[in-house]
Amino acid sequence: MHFGTARPPRKPWLRNGLIAVAVLALAIVGVVRSIHHGHSKPAAVRPPPVTTTEVGQRLLGVTAGWELFARGSSDLVSVQPASGIVIRTVVPPLASNNPEVAFIIGPHEAIVRSYDDVPGYVVPDGLPFQPLGGPLAADSPGALVPGPHPGQAWVQWVPGSNPAAETLLLVSQNGKLTGQSIRLPPQALPATAVSDGRGYVLMLTSTNAIYDAGPSWDRKISAQILAVGPTAWLGLACTGRQHCHNVEINPATGAQRALPGAPVQDALTFAWPALGVTSPDGTTAAVPVFDGASLVTIREINLQSGASTALSVRMKTAPGYQTMVWSPDSRWLFAVTLGGGVAAISEDTHQVRQLGLTNISQLAIRAAPGEATAASLAITAGQGVPPGPAGTVP
Repeated sequence: MHFGTARPPRKPWLRNGLIAVAVLALAIVGVVRSIHHGHSKPAAVRPPPVTTTEVGQRLLGVTAGWELFARGSSDLVSVQPASGIVIRTVVPPLASNNPEVAFIIGPHEAIVRSYDDVPGYVVPDGLPFQPLGGPLAADSPGALVPGPHPGQAWVQWVPGSNPAAETLLLVSQNGKLTGQSIRLPPQALPATAVSDGRGYVLMLTSTNAIYDAGPSWDRKISAQILAVGPTAWLGLACTGRQHCHNVEINPATGAQRALPGAPVQDALTFAWPALGVTSPDGTTAAVPVFDGASLVTIREINLQSGASTALSVRMKTAPGYQTMVWSPDSRWLFAVTLGGGVAAISEDTHQVRQLGLTNISQLAIRAAPGEATAASLAITAGQGVPPGPAGTVP
């Protein structure tokens, strides 16, 4: 398999990486082949619920223990680049056409649930899927947003509780209430709540105002949000249709800094939630944009200089939520491509490599034990959490 654009001279580690990814592609496309003897037309056989493939060497030169998760229409794939292990788990399609799907990675499991009132699933590491139960599978539709610590999520309603309609509750994935809640701003629409990239929620009001909210605080954002992440956001601030500029937003304070360069006015600015992602180190934002042929590509914006770089990756005309994700070290950007594959884009060279995955709709990352989480990254960067009750870690 051709894997990205060749760049002479080719180094041995790069050649080995290309071979490893080619093997990965073949492993994922055809993980299992069953051989039946004595039948001219063998009956169709269901794939095993969990299949593990060892590629034989690390992928993309990664040595850290983070994992890339990719959700398809009927399966979930975990790629462990450092060990070269790929795990595929069969997961039934959601009984909903709602594009809003919560895809949350916990310490030892992945959760898939629609914002509609339909069954969701939990996928324990290395085990078959299970029906999602407890408070994360509330009997009424609503938001499900990752919390400030792994294993936590914000939910609209919890069985046995009687919160106000304008409240989100923080629940651990083992079903326990943490005691924290978010009282939503006036006219806020709970069903629009999505992750702000650092463990709290962004949402719209009935007047299309944008708020960021957490326990005991909320803040109106006076810009169109284009990309979110743990330490910085990218926004588009306009004083009129002809007077717009890119802004770097501090997510802890809401402070904005105007960026030089042309504004990203060809981004999918009418999309909610924001479809772009900023790197964990706060240096770069990746945003889906329309090109001249009405196709969607990716543009990176440097959050210090404002410089813009076009990437040679095409996405679906209407890319969904969580179709891009950064590695914890900010060295790789992963994106769902036009054909449902996954592209790995090197931040150093912008070289694009295809991972051989198919029919993918969402992506997520699990940091390795000991690696910085979104919350700790924000604190390290001097962006402490606004005043409020101390977090409770389950």
